Amino acid sequence: MKRSSQKGVALLMTLILVMVLSVLAASMMFLSQSETWSSQNYRLMTQARYGAEAGLHAAANYIISPATGYPGIGTSDPISAYNVNVSPVTAGGSPVVLSSLSGVSANYPVATVKTAFTTASTGTLTAGTNSVNYTSSAQLLSMRTLLGCGSTLPLTAQLWKLTSHGDIGGLRNAEVEVSALLESHIVPCYNYAAYATSSGCGSINWSGGGPIDSYDSSTASGGTVTTQAYDGSIGSNGNINTATHTVITGTFSSPETGVGACSSGDALSGPGTVLDCIVSATSCGSTPMIHLPQSVQFQNPVTAYPTGVVESTLTSPSGTLTPGNTANCTGGVGCYGNINNSITLMPYVNGTTCSGATYYINTITMNGGKTLTVAPCPVGTTNAGSYQPIILNIPDVNNSGSPITIGGGSVANSSLNPAFLQIQYAGTGSINIHGGSTAAAVLFAPNASVTLNGANSDWYGSLIASTLTLNGNGASVHYDRRLSNTVATLGNWTMDTFTWSKY
Repeated sequence: MKRSSQKGVALLMTLILVMVLSVLAASMMFLSQSETWSSQNYRLMTQARYGAEAGLHAAANYIISPATGYPGIGTSDPISAYNVNVSPVTAGGSPVVLSSLSGVSANYPVATVKTAFTTASTGTLTAGTNSVNYTSSAQLLSMRTLLGCGSTLPLTAQLWKLTSHGDIGGLRNAEVEVSALLESHIVPCYNYAAYATSSGCGSINWSGGGPIDSYDSSTASGGTVTTQAYDGSIGSNGNINTATHTVITGTFSSPETGVGACSSGDALSGPGTVLDCIVSATSCGSTPMIHLPQSVQFQNPVTAYPTGVVESTLTSPSGTLTPGNTANCTGGVGCYGNINNSITLMPYVNGTTCSGATYYINTITMNGGKTLTVAPCPVGTTNAGSYQPIILNIPDVNNSGSPITIGGGSVANSSLNPAFLQIQYAGTGSINIHGGSTAAAVLFAPNASVTLNGANSDWYGSLIASTLTLNGNGASVHYDRRLSNTVATLGNWTMDTFTWSKY
C-alpha cells in the first residue's frame, strides 16, 4: 500500500512550538514589567511615607521645642484665649489648628505662631531622582494647667493630633498620610500621704494612734474639712513599724530591699492595720502591701539662695514678709535669714495682679505659740481673697542640724490646700513639726529625718522624708487627693499612636 505524504507535519509542529514559546515570552515580559511597576510603586509609596513621617516629626519638634513656647503660657498667648473644657480645644469658637496642609485651615490666636508652624512643617526631601514634599497639621485635642513641683509657674499638659502628607509629583505620583497623637504626660509629685526614702528598718516608725486617711481640699470651708477613711496610702524604700492603734486606710508600698535585718524580716511589721481602701471606705481590698519593682528615687530640691545673696546680711524679721526685698531677690522672690518669730507669707502683688511667691528662709524655729501663716491675695487685686502657691525653700547655709522646728498649731493655711504651701529642704538635718487644725502643707525633704510630734497633731497634705516618725496619740496625716492632679511635673512627650494610609 502506498504511504501518504507527511512532509508538512514538521512545519506545523514547529509553528505550534514557536507560538507557545512566543506566548511564554510575552507572559514573562508582562510579568517582569508588572514586577517592575510593583517595585516602583512600592518604592514611591515608601519614599512618600518617609516624607510624611519627616513632616510628622517636623511638626512635633516645633510643638515641643522650648524656644517655641507652649500655648496657654505667658501674656502673648494666655490660656484665657482658649476653651479648655471641650475636646478639641477651641479658640473663638473653632478648633485650635496649626496647618501647612492643603485643605486644612489654621486657627490659632497668635498669627506669628501660625506662620512659624507653616515654615517649620513644610519641606522637601530628595529621594534618588524624586523629590518628596511634606506638609503637616496639628490639632489641639486637650489642654490643662497645673502647678509645677516646687514652682509657682504653671505647667501646661497638652494632647495634639498630628497629620502629615508626603507627596511625590510627576507621571507616576504618590501620596501617603500619617497621623499620630503627641502627648505630654502628667507625672504627679505627691502620690502618697507619706513616703520614706531610706531603705533601712523602721524608715517609717508609726507609734501614734491617729489614722492615715485622705480628704478633698476643694470641699474645705471655714478652715475645716471632712476626712474620708480611704486613699491614705504611704510608702517606703525600706521597712515600716506600726503601733497597735495605727490604721492606714490605704496601701503600703515598698520594694522590700534592705529589710533583712528587721525583726519581722518583712517591709511591713507591727500590729497596726492596713485596710487597702483606695476608691472608698467600703471598697477595701485584701492586698495592703504593694511590692514596688525598685526603690523610688526623688530628685533633690534646689533650695540654695539665688546667686549673689549672702545669708549673713539678711534680716530676721517678724510680721508680714513680702517678696522682692533685696537686690538679688526681686519680683516674686523673697530672701530672709533665720526666723524665730511669727510670720505671714504674702503672695506676690504686682499692681493689681496677685500671683505665687517663692521665699528663701535660712532656718525656721517656731515654738511657744508662734505661727507661720499663709495669706491670701489682698483686697484691690484681681484675685482678692484667693490663695496662691507659696514655695518655702530652706537653704540652712551653716548646716544647723535642725533647720525646721515648728511647734503645735504653728502652721496656718486655712485654705487646707497643701499646694499653696510647699516647704522644701535638701539637707540631711532633723525636722520636728507639730501639726494642727489648719497645718496644710507639702513637706519635701527627701534626705532629712522628720518627726511629727504631739497628741492630736494633724498634718494635711503630704510628707516626703528620708525617715519619718509619728509620736503621740492622735498624730495623723491626711492626704489631699487633689495633689495627684494639681501638683505635678510633665514627663517626656510621647507618640501614643501611629497610623498611615496610601492614596
